[in-house]
Amino acid sequence: MTLTFHPSSVLALLPLCLTLFSLTVGRPACAANDIDPATLTHVGGFWYVSKSEPVTWYYRDADRWVDLFSWHRKDSNGDGIDNLRISHDDSCLIIESQGYPNHPTAIFPNSGNPNSILVQNFRFRFPLQPEKSERITRLPMGPIGMALNGVVFFNPFEQGGMNAVAGYSEVWLDSCCGHPQQAGVYHYHKYPVCVKSPFRDDGQQHSPIIGFAFDGFPVYGPWEGPQQLAKELTGETALDVCNGHSDPQRGYHYHVTPGRFPYVLGGYHGVVEASNLRGPGRNLQEGAIEDNSSGESRLPRVITSVVPGSAVRGQTHRLTITLDPAKATLGPIPDTAPDWVQIGPFEATSITRDGQQVVVEISIPEDSPVGVLMDCHLEFGGTDRRRVFKANDVFRVTREETP
Repeated sequence: MTLTFHPSSVLALLPLCLTLFSLTVGRPACAANDIDPATLTHVGGFWYVSKSEPVTWYYRDADRWVDLFSWHRKDSNGDGIDNLRISHDDSCLIIESQGYPNHPTAIFPNSGNPNSILVQNFRFRFPLQPEKSERITRLPMGPIGMALNGVVFFNPFEQGGMNAVAGYSEVWLDSCCGHPQQAGVYHYHKYPVCVKSPFRDDGQQHSPIIGFAFDGFPVYGPWEGPQQLAKELTGETALDVCNGHSDPQRGYHYHVTPGRFPYVLGGYHGVVEASNLRGPGRNLQEGAIEDNSSGESRLPRVITSVVPGSAVRGQTHRLTITLDPAKATLGPIPDTAPDWVQIGPFEATSITRDGQQVVVEISIPEDSPVGVLMDCHLEFGGTDRRRVFKANDVFRVTREETP
């Protein structure tokens, strides 16, 4: 089954897009004083389950109860099956996932990727009480963990061993930091800015959880605290080679590191749940992965600038994207306006073109992720395969207007 999230006419889907990108409408946001502990049953580690219907699984994240999955369980692709089906046994949280993104994506196949996104049938087991291991376990190829929306994380390498984030042309991933492989598995190689969490991530506190590794330890967003990126920590609190560290409230946990290898995970510091591993991945070696600086498959950057390069949340902004036709080495840039533009998680609500300048309007929700660089993605339709142009790390959301 192949589905896509945006048609050739962006404006036709505007009401749905606004619903998908509202980070607050219909979303759980349960702080500590919202939940009576007497209404919950402790099932292991930081995991609790409600005693009443509908059954809800809560994670005790520092000083708050977090309903991580209710927002993501919805049937986003319209096939009558929930994105996520959740249960547990004595040792593990069990998640059955369709692995299908619940956010807009590029239309695949396109000029940067010949594969299509297909619905999957994943079944993952996450230890309720993860245990640290005396050795670091090397990441397999294929899935290494799961984001809260059921889409899987991959390690930083593509099938041939090249760094999939730094070694490839920017059109390799869409602006939500994902793409499908040959079997149609849509996956993330780096921090997926489009994955929503029940709490905002504005750089003013520790980031929320965005997923889990296959050893059961949570994966958090990039922030350690107010204006402090986890990747910039030094000394005893610095992230280890697996992108993890411990604190008194959360115990051991991982952080994504935007712009810095290994981006999501560098290895497993916990005991891996073997049932999550398939095929050759069952015979895992020891040691963290290392950056592969050799090998490159790049195309010139056709998008030369996005101006302004930052904008305040909670407002609608007009941005100008400049193209350089001399860099379009795989064929000329179509002379029409793109039929779809996405910057990070934000789809353009209007698109016009004047020469080599594309002018778009984007609306940034009040609780959008703040401070991390996002990608810009353009698509042109036509009778042939869709033409894609992309530039990484060109735009960020701020809390306040910048000079």
